[in-house]
Amino acid sequence: MPAFKDFEGQSAHIARLHREFSARAFSHAYLFAGPEGTGKRSVARLLAMAALCERGMDGPCGECGPCRRVLADTHPDVHTVQPEKGKRDITVGVMRSVLDEVNVHSFEDGAKIFLIPDADKMNSQAQNSLLKTLEEPPENTVFILSTARPAALLPTVRSRLRLVRFHALETAAAAKRLEELGFPAERAAAAARLSQGCVGKGLQMDEGMLERRRQLSAALFGVHGVEDIPAVTDAYKDEKLDRAQLLSDVEDIVRDVMAAQAGALKLEETVYPDGARDYAARVPLSGGVKLMGAVQTAQQMLTSHVSFQGVLETILLEIAEEYGQWPW
Repeated sequence: MPAFKDFEGQSAHIARLHREFSARAFSHAYLFAGPEGTGKRSVARLLAMAALCERGMDGPCGECGPCRRVLADTHPDVHTVQPEKGKRDITVGVMRSVLDEVNVHSFEDGAKIFLIPDADKMNSQAQNSLLKTLEEPPENTVFILSTARPAALLPTVRSRLRLVRFHALETAAAAKRLEELGFPAERAAAAARLSQGCVGKGLQMDEGMLERRRQLSAALFGVHGVEDIPAVTDAYKDEKLDRAQLLSDVEDIVRDVMAAQAGALKLEETVYPDGARDYAARVPLSGGVKLMGAVQTAQQMLTSHVSFQGVLETILLEIAEEYGQWPW
């Protein structure tokens, strides 16, 4: 079981939050904001355990009944809010069902805790339905919203949340942590660099994922003109492919390239092939910003049921256009 000390380098507030929840002296609502993989969800779950643990200030122990139930996602007073199966957004219907639970007395005479790990997935109607509860919170109830995109939340919602920022570790510290979690040293170093110090993302980077990242990067930056685009769209047309994940991978690649353009990352120390390195060396950061804009447009198109070929072409056409300006 992870412990609070495992996350102390990722937020300045970990120790204070631990004390507050163990003493049941928490605020009514929090916003955990920071890059993906920086421990937001894990800390939220640990705080739920701390608030409910039978050992009080000495918790969470991970062994008592409440702790075990939180770990198993079966505690009746800890609710995790997620989109309905097959849906992308947290809708107002989902939120109303959750809020019906707010005024129900806790089953174990303790705190009632509502975790929203992807708070940016709440649509505006769902956010507005949550607003009244945030304005008039029931006693002994706490909401913990987590997101890498706090700007996706309505200002009226954000203003009623206590902000806790999470951040990535230095690359060396992330690599050390990954080694402690069982990664061989070379793989830990590569994953720490690629995840830019986000340990949670680094943990997902097995050899298969690293190889897929290499191949995807080679395909993207191998586009030198519109004539190269069909080969790439054909390579990724399999309907069994997790298309949202593929676009997330593209976003990570472009973000890494932008970091290299800004001088914050050395791509020669990563798994990325020559095409990505050459792009970062030849294309100015303004080009990377435009490419990231195309990626974000493509992600929006995907949710609007545009054909995946059309979604990918949005990104690839931008790359082809940039090659025409700054050939690499």
